[in-house]
Amino acid sequence: MSSAIQKIYQSSQKKLTIRYLESFFEKKIKKSMQLCPMKPLTKGQEAEIKAYFKKHFNRDIPTYWHQYFYSRNGLYSEKYIPASIYSSSIIYNLNNYQFSLAYVDKGFYDTLFPDVNRPHTIIKNVNGLYYDDKNPISIEEAIDRCSNLKEAVIKPTVLGTWGVGVNLFHAEKGFVPEMNMSVNDLFSHYKNSFIVQSKLEQHPDLAKLNPTSVNTIRVMSYRRDNEVVILYAVIRIGRMGKVVDNETSGGIKADIDLQTGRIKGPAFGSPTEKNMPQTDSGAVLDNYLIPSFPQILDFVKSLHYRLPYFRLIGWDISVDTNGKPVMIEWNRSAELSQVAHGPAFGDYTEEILARALHEKNTRFTQLSGRSHPTHGI
Repeated sequence: MSSAIQKIYQSSQKKLTIRYLESFFEKKIKKSMQLCPMKPLTKGQEAEIKAYFKKHFNRDIPTYWHQYFYSRNGLYSEKYIPASIYSSSIIYNLNNYQFSLAYVDKGFYDTLFPDVNRPHTIIKNVNGLYYDDKNPISIEEAIDRCSNLKEAVIKPTVLGTWGVGVNLFHAEKGFVPEMNMSVNDLFSHYKNSFIVQSKLEQHPDLAKLNPTSVNTIRVMSYRRDNEVVILYAVIRIGRMGKVVDNETSGGIKADIDLQTGRIKGPAFGSPTEKNMPQTDSGAVLDNYLIPSFPQILDFVKSLHYRLPYFRLIGWDISVDTNGKPVMIEWNRSAELSQVAHGPAFGDYTEEILARALHEKNTRFTQLSGRSHPTHGI
């Protein structure tokens, strides 16, 4: 294939992918809009939104997301980020998609973050190979280490999203009662790339929000060259009896004031649910103090510097019984919490949009900077 034809082909593939992504998210938001009452935007508001984004992307954008967020939380802003634009033209311009394929594997956290407070790794499977936290072990040894556990968590380490596959279990003499199978069969069920960790004992003030799930603080950080700033933080709370706090499992979110570390207002769940002033356990949310919040923000900033290929990261952080922040995971393309918080990028919106506009979309670029193979070496 000639260079010219290859460029035409790559350009057409890029356009098709972007069109598909935008269409996918537009269909998704339209479904959500059908599930709850919508407030109409005024003609002036629609014109303001379109003018704001046309300045950056030189084209009209749909205003579905602005209307949806405004209807859910009562906060109007032209700065809301449509998920279609975020996925197709922002996140992979700011974050290097090619590097993220390995970096996001939770099996590598022990290597990337060896000194960071995280749930203890009992065993992990990386591409079909078994390890303890550092060393290779046989499958027999991995099974033996998991044959008698009081409480542990098993979850996929690659491509796991929305809490799918996260399970709490215990084992007695190689048998897992919750799943009615042996540890060997449990491993076979997860196949390759999973991790078994000790259950985190979270801080009592987080456990009060919901005792059955590890409730996490989602912190969105943005790297501005040699400075990391916090864009927002929300608390993610599981529902009674659930192990995870993800929205797809019924979890709810509430905004956290970055200055005080206190929850602001109610929590938000699915579009079919009303705003919630308290949790299933009865904890009143407004003004609830998140433990060790200043330390959480400092923790996130220090971690972000370790990932120089990623400018925009969503972190899931908890707090242990000693009041120390615990890293649960980081997200290369975290969903934006704009129902709970409001406009995701806040005062940095124009800067982030301008930066994204001038960066290459790494979904469509090769890892190597060389365009041709080197011969004769």
